[in-house]
Parts: sequence; structure tokens; C-alpha cells
Amino acid sequence: MSSIVLAAAEDIRSKDSELLIKELSEELGLLYGGDGTAGFQLSDVERPRAAFIVARLDGYPVGCGAIRPLDETSVEVKRMFTRSNFRRKGVAQAILAEAERLALAFGYTNLKLQTGPKQPEAAALYERVGYYRIPIFHGDWDQVLAYQKDLVLSAAHRNEHSSLNA
Repeated sequence: MSSIVLAAAEDIRSKDSELLIKELSEELGLLYGGDGTAGFQLSDVERPRAAFIVARLDGYPVGCGAIRPLDETSVEVKRMFTRSNFRRKGVAQAILAEAERLALAFGYTNLKLQTGPKQPEAAALYERVGYYRIPIFHGDWDQVLAYQKDLVLSAAHRNEHSSLNA
């Protein structure tokens, strides 16, 4: 029997969140140099319409991601990470699905993200789940791969919304 990955918003300053962020930063630092933070601050998600997401498998933290506002309609996906022993088990998809759910709930119409060329698996995942390439939208490093996914209210949600306004 396989376990289900559960992803939900959690406190970015919890012990599990801080450990996941530390592991991600170390991995990115080895790949690209520097401290691996990519300019991300914990305070980026300690504001309205932002969240830090932790994925758990049988209660154990296996991955994380964050969404932070870019503008009124766009939110940026940051700090996407899956612990190496748990890759290819649906962790990243669960995090992205929760990011999309929260983005819709917060009133955004699209999600954007940037990744690097040394992470082809990440780029392939984003394309597989509906993200498409866009011009770089933040920073000046030309090796960035930028993506966007447009959010569309489901027909059921639209009908529910329109019936509430009728």
C-alpha cells in the first residue's frame, strides 16, 4: 500500500521548514555556487497572500515550496524542493497543486517561477504540469529558465460564484 503525499501551508519558521530550506540552499549552493538562497527571505512569505508549503509523507517532511506576491495578479513559486530519497513520488506535484489552490484562493490569476539550467528534471516537471516558458522576470542572470502557469477557475467554481451573485 502506498502512502499519500499531503502538502499544506505551514509556519516557515518551524523546525521542519527551516531544515528543508537549509537542505535546499545547500543543494543549490553546490549546483550554482553562493549560499543557495536565490535572494529568498523568510519574510517573503510572512505577508498577506503568501504561503510556505510543506509536503509530508506519513507525517515526515519530504519537500517544500513557497508562493510570494509579485503583483496583484501574479504570484511567484519559490523554494521548490524534494528530499533526494523522495523524488519521483509525487511530492513536487503535490506542492505545486497546493500552491495553485492557494494562489486561486488568494485571488491570483497566474503563477510564475524561475529555475536554472542545471535542474533539467525541474524544468521538465513544470512543463509536464502546464507551465510554459516566458522571459526572465526577476534578476539579471541570463541562465535562468522562467515559466508561467495561468489559473482558470473551474466551471464548477465559476457556477458556484455566479449563483452566489445572482
